[in-house]
Amino acid sequence: MTKILPSIDISNGKVVKRIKGVSGSGLILGEPEKIAKEIYDEGYDEVYIVDLDAAEGIGNNEEHIKKICKVGFKWIQIGGGIRDYEKASRLIGFGASTLVFSTLVFSNYSLFKEISEKIGYDKVLVSIDYDKDKRVLVKGWKEKSLDLTEAIKKVNENRILGTILTYVENEGTSKGIDYNVKDIVKMLKGKKEYAGGVSSISDVEYLKSIGFDYVIVGMSFYLKKLRGVKIV
Repeated sequence: MTKILPSIDISNGKVVKRIKGVSGSGLILGEPEKIAKEIYDEGYDEVYIVDLDAAEGIGNNEEHIKKICKVGFKWIQIGGGIRDYEKASRLIGFGASTLVFSTLVFSNYSLFKEISEKIGYDKVLVSIDYDKDKRVLVKGWKEKSLDLTEAIKKVNENRILGTILTYVENEGTSKGIDYNVKDIVKMLKGKKEYAGGVSSISDVEYLKSIGFDYVIVGMSFYLKKLRGVKIV
């Protein structure tokens, strides 16, 4: 069983869906609490919230995140700019089921481990965001970091809940997935999630066939290509 996980990406107090993470591109969808309630009322009980402003270090949308956590979802992943224990603790306090770390893992590994130990590794996911050259992208996808294989080995040193693989080249494009991910997924430990370009049921079925537990959808979800699909 593979579950569809809608993403709610927030910038400047609005839900947006950017193309390849570029500010100002893509869709502006509206009020976060309203969008979240619509998703919940359609029968989705799990969601992934991303604070884009916090990820870029230009602000935060914690008040909106706090309200979304009260909607009723049974599983809430929150990511974006979690770089200290105080913020991590606040988000857990809002009702986050798990927190998603990315840049911190590759820029300040010791701090990442310290925060993970305090909140519990079972509440930690790592998003490995990579490009067509299989290099990990950090700091709002503006800088390159480790080779993808090296990054996975580093992440696997920890007893975390799982890993999100995000193919940045197709993120927000609804153009289809990275089919080469079949060579990567077998390296991952724990819960396995994919994001980036998911555009059809066949994409989801393929990701299921190679071992992903969750498929994160954004652009295709809001364009109603995959709206209504919950489990494959």
